Amino acid sequence: MRIVNSICMAAALLLAGPAAQAEGARAAAADAAHPQLEGPTDLAEGDYDPANPPRRLRVLVAKGPSTFFFRNGAPHGVEQHMLAELELFLNRNRPASRPPTRVLYVPIEQGELIAALVEGRGDMAAGLMPVLPSVAQLVRYTEPYLTDAWCLVRHRERAALADLSALQETPLTLPKAGFARRLVAGHGEVRVMDAVEGASAESLLLSINSGGDTVTLASRYVFKLWQKRLPNLRLDGCVDEAVPVAWAVSPRHTQLLDELNRFIAAKGRLASQAAAQTQRLLPVDGRAVLPERAAAGLDRLAVLGPVFRMVAAANDMDWLLLAAIGQRESKLRAVKRENGPTGVMQVNPSTARKMGVKDPHGNEGNITAAARYLSYLRRLFTHSEITEDDQLYFMLAAYNAGEGRVQQLRRQAAREGLDPNRWGGNVELVARRMVGQRLLDYVSSVNRFYLAYQAAERLPAPSMAAASAVEPR
Repeated sequence: MRIVNSICMAAALLLAGPAAQAEGARAAAADAAHPQLEGPTDLAEGDYDPANPPRRLRVLVAKGPSTFFFRNGAPHGVEQHMLAELELFLNRNRPASRPPTRVLYVPIEQGELIAALVEGRGDMAAGLMPVLPSVAQLVRYTEPYLTDAWCLVRHRERAALADLSALQETPLTLPKAGFARRLVAGHGEVRVMDAVEGASAESLLLSINSGGDTVTLASRYVFKLWQKRLPNLRLDGCVDEAVPVAWAVSPRHTQLLDELNRFIAAKGRLASQAAAQTQRLLPVDGRAVLPERAAAGLDRLAVLGPVFRMVAAANDMDWLLLAAIGQRESKLRAVKRENGPTGVMQVNPSTARKMGVKDPHGNEGNITAAARYLSYLRRLFTHSEITEDDQLYFMLAAYNAGEGRVQQLRRQAAREGLDPNRWGGNVELVARRMVGQRLLDYVSSVNRFYLAYQAAERLPAPSMAAASAVEPR
C-alpha cells in the first residue's frame, strides 16, 4: 500500500460537497453484500460486443475440490485455470485505450448453476457440466471443451467390475445429487446407496482410497485428475455413453456464445492443460472450504482468519475485504520492512501511527491499521451520489495510490466533463492516463478476490464424514 503522508480530508470535503457526510453507501460493512454479488451483470441489458466488450464478465462457477477452490486464499481449480485463459483470450486484441475485460468468479453449488444463470445472476456458467438435452431449452451450451465418460471406481485390491451388471449385489454409492444418478436411472438392477449429506464425488474417491469395499461411478476426467493423489483407486468399466462437457450462457447472449466457441476452438487441449496445472494444488482433504482448515497444510488464510475477523468486527468491516487486500498485497505473507510498507497488508508505518497503531509489523497491529484506514476511506467516499459499487472502487484505489491522489483524479475527471463520483468509464479513464494501468489492475484484482471470497463464504461447508456412511435408497 502506497499511502501519502498527509490525509486530505479538507480537499475531500470540498470535492464531495455539503452532502458528503449524508446518509450514503457503506461498502464492505460487516453485514454488507458485495455490490456485484446480487446486482445486474454488465450484460444484463445486452449481448457481448467484441468491438466494445464489457468491463466485467461475471461467471457462475461450481465450487468444488476439482473445479474451483482456494489455497492460501488464492483461487485454483480446473475451471479457474480455463477461465483465466479465457480472460487472456478476450483481451488479445485490446487497444491500450480500452479497459481490459475482467472475469469475475462467483462460486456457487454445482446443482445451482443453471438456475442461477437463468435468473441472471451471472453471464455464463462453468463447472464441468455435462450437456443435458433437457436443459438446452433454458440455456445455450458452448461447443464441448471435453468429452468425458462415467466409470466404476473402487479400491485397487478389490475385484474388477467390467460394467454395471457386474455389481450384482454390491451397492453403488453416489452423492445425493449429480450426473451419475442420471446414468443409472434406467438400470433397475443396480442398488444405489446414498453418500452422506454434502458428500462430493471427490470425497467418495478419498474414502475409497483409504480402504473398504465402496464402489462409485465417477467422471473419468476427475478420476485422472486425482489419480496421483489417490494411488489406491482403480478405474473399472465405463458406462457406454460419451458425455460432452461444456459451458453455458443465456439464450440472449449469442455473440458471447460465439466468442466462447472461438476460444475453445483456438485452445485445443484446454481441459487436459487445466488438469496438469491443477493436480499439484488439489485440496489435501478433498474439500473446497474457504479457508482450508489450518491443519490442512497450514493454509495462510485459515491461520490469519481469526485476526481478520476480530479486527473487522471492531471496525464494522467485512473481514473478507481485508483478506482480499492482504492476498493482493502480500499473498497473505507477513513481509516485514522497517522502512516502507510492511506486514500482511503492506501498511506504511507513518499511516499506521496516524491510525493509532504503534507496532505495524505484527499481524494484529498491521491488519488493524489497514482496517482503520479503510474505515476512514469509506467515510471519505460517503456521498449521496456515490454508489456502493463506486465507493468500493474508490476505497481500493485510495488504499493503493493514496486518497490525495484519488481526489486529484476525481477533480481532473470533473474538469474533463466526466463524473467524479463514478469509477468505471469516468475516474478510471483519468487514472489510466495519469497513474497507469497498474492502479486499475490493483482495483480489479482485489475486487475479484473479494467477490469470490464472499460468494464462497455464503455456501455451506461440505461434509467431512466418511463416504462409507450411507443410507439405502
